[in-house]
Amino acid sequence: MTQDERLLEIQALLEQKRKITLNDLCQHFEISRDSARRDLVKLTQLPGIQRIRGGAISAPVTPHATAYLQKTMSQEKRDIGQAAANFVDPNDFILMDTGTTLSAMASYLRAPLTVVTNSVDGLSALTKDSDANIGVHVLGGEFNPFHRAILGTYAIQQLTKYRINKAFIGVCALSVHGVSTTSDLEASMKQAMIAQAEMTILVCDSSKFDQQHFFHVCGFEQVDVIICDKTPPAAIANIISANDIELILTTPSIKSQRA
Repeated sequence: MTQDERLLEIQALLEQKRKITLNDLCQHFEISRDSARRDLVKLTQLPGIQRIRGGAISAPVTPHATAYLQKTMSQEKRDIGQAAANFVDPNDFILMDTGTTLSAMASYLRAPLTVVTNSVDGLSALTKDSDANIGVHVLGGEFNPFHRAILGTYAIQQLTKYRINKAFIGVCALSVHGVSTTSDLEASMKQAMIAQAEMTILVCDSSKFDQQHFFHVCGFEQVDVIICDKTPPAAIANIISANDIELILTTPSIKSQRA
């Protein structure tokens, strides 16, 4: 997870609890205290957020603060989102996971299609232009402020009611062992999405390469397509090739390829 993504999650948590400590950040994101301090320093540059000893507190979040964080989405993520949208065919039923890259994908989607999502930010992006020919279904359940998502048993049960052509899955960490994440709830939701879909498409920026978190999501044998901005490290690229996964690279100088 990049700093920009962490900042969005920290802001969401502050909206709910009004206070967060360095220890909270270190434990949840599995980062050092130095990294947590840097996150807080950057976040407290926004109006409505105040640094205190050992953490930060929040005043009501302003539209200016949200807009500032949204501007941090990189061009790489937008390019990956656009490439992911190109995999959507007319009248598809798709699953859209959480994450800034998939939120970027929403603006490139074209009707007619139906989208099922558990992402609060994804829902906002999907409904921004109010295209009546894009059907949007939101999974119900408990809102998780860290992940800006609906997670838990009820949401997973609801997911089984849908027939899905393609699942677009956000990647927190990608290693030779597959995809992993910091949260058991998030891992369970991603696994359910993969199980429900005919095709699984991972969206992954290069900062996630050679990263591994505690909770396993899936192995490469469960993946059909990986979309990323740069060529993965050799060890990962070899596994992608061995599993006949289609690898799409969005770097302008690199053509999309069948791994």
